[in-house]
Amino acid sequence: MFRPVVRLVEPYNAGVFPEDVLRRYGIPKERIVNVASNELPYPPPEAVVAAINKAVATANRYPKSDYRELKENISEYVGVPPENIAVGCGASELIDVVCKIFLDAFDRVIIPVPSYSMYVLFAMLRDASVELLETEEQSFEMRTEHLIELGENVKLLFLASPNNPTGFQMRRSEILSVAETLSSSIIVVDEAYVEFGNPKWSVAAEAAGLDNLVVLRSFSKFFGLAGLRVGYAIASKEVAATLEKIRLPFCISGVAVAAATAALENLEYYQEARGKIIKGRAFLETRLKKLGFKVFPSAANFLFSRLPEGVGARTLTEALLRSGIIVRDVSGVLGLSREYLRVTVGTAEENQRICECIKAFLEEDKGGRA
Repeated sequence: MFRPVVRLVEPYNAGVFPEDVLRRYGIPKERIVNVASNELPYPPPEAVVAAINKAVATANRYPKSDYRELKENISEYVGVPPENIAVGCGASELIDVVCKIFLDAFDRVIIPVPSYSMYVLFAMLRDASVELLETEEQSFEMRTEHLIELGENVKLLFLASPNNPTGFQMRRSEILSVAETLSSSIIVVDEAYVEFGNPKWSVAAEAAGLDNLVVLRSFSKFFGLAGLRVGYAIASKEVAATLEKIRLPFCISGVAVAAATAALENLEYYQEARGKIIKGRAFLETRLKKLGFKVFPSAANFLFSRLPEGVGARTLTEALLRSGIIVRDVSGVLGLSREYLRVTVGTAEENQRICECIKAFLEEDKGGRA
């Protein structure tokens, strides 16, 4: 009954949620620290909340399906014309649509790993020939020379920059070099976390003028609207128009449009939140290194680290859950052969509590193994 590829697909693992911790351990939600999903730990500013509340009153109506006003606001933020922008229900829908408009069966798709699992899923559902390019586990850097060596018969290449889960960000010049060399390939650059990294390394402006470069962005991370699902793509006018033609007609709710529009009008709030995240990231990196973790450089709002020798990721994450802290065990993800943890940067108080709980666990674990 089902297509064979569907039977090969595993359900997306979204990890543990506060509701799960409440049910398992009886810990009240207000005591739970959720640093597993790379969300912004700060609530939307009052102006965004007000825009959401106002939009709810007209939730019985469809939003205008061309989303012109939202695109114009994004255009001002990114610095490319509205005609070079396509929107979607989060960046994830746009990954799906990109695969739909470019991939035929058996087309060659290259995905460096570890990375976001949705690239593999949507490419597989198009019956593409998916090749996983493993990055060196010493640094997890995506090296330009390795990408250029792939050859001209690559239909689609996914590059996440900054990458999830490693936090590695490619330089702008390197991405453009790959796009120029693989001129007959479509290069999809996922910049969902770019606001937490080096903005000068973004290739969003160049994507508007190149036929083979597509940049994906999201309102889920920097703008903290993960629950409302707003994403956008920047590409040539032809590619953007085709993405618009294929995506769902009412892919973003009116409430989400109102929130995203208000968010773009309150950039100062988000820049301040970004500053707190960058400071918290440095704090967590320093403390985790002192506790024996190998922490990889991150240009995102999370840290990716290898656990100290002899410490099991599953054991540690379970112990933290019992303390009301949710982190992400990414051991076993495609491209990873050892024990790794991904920790989203929280508030200053949350970061302090995370480190204290990890330290307490390591001391107890060491005592138990002594």
